[in-house]
Amino acid sequence: MRLARGEDLLEAIRTSGIETNPKYSAEVTLRDGAKLLIRAIRPDDKPRLVEHFNTLSPESRYFRFMGTRRELTDDDLRRFTELDFIDQVGLVVADSRAGHERFVGIGRYSRERGAPRAEVAFAVLDQFQGHGVGTLLLQHLATIARRSGIDEFVATVMGSNRRMLEVFINCGLPVHQKDLDGTVEVSIRL
Repeated sequence: MRLARGEDLLEAIRTSGIETNPKYSAEVTLRDGAKLLIRAIRPDDKPRLVEHFNTLSPESRYFRFMGTRRELTDDDLRRFTELDFIDQVGLVVADSRAGHERFVGIGRYSRERGAPRAEVAFAVLDQFQGHGVGTLLLQHLATIARRSGIDEFVATVMGSNRRMLEVFINCGLPVHQKDLDGTVEVSIRL
């Protein structure tokens, strides 16, 4: 699947063929031509998730968790990898070109059981930011969400996290932003 841009995202969501299945995976192509794998996160991904977290810059960790975070707890690891794939969905963009699988990006959404809106969050390794990883994750998550009856994503983003805000603004879907004290509340209609 090629990276959808702007107005193409809605059509890509409709026609992507992405399954709402916790075992699916698809090859994706980044803006720079790199071919990677996007797949559902699994309980056995805890070590790769820790590696991903430890590879994020302090700024990226701060943006993702809205504060200083030095490590992921056992509870965090369970919450981020043991998902029902109905109300909690997590995807990874995995790179195996160096001989072992490492996560370059992670996206997830969570909603209260059966609710029509879900909170979405992303963490992309610094050297992969600006390559389309966040957009691909948003595209796949939006497809899964729509098929699960979700019609809106919401996110709270630090006002200084320009790259994440740009992913939302340029996604090709209706986006509403509300500036708060240092953060931006974003809602995306799916």
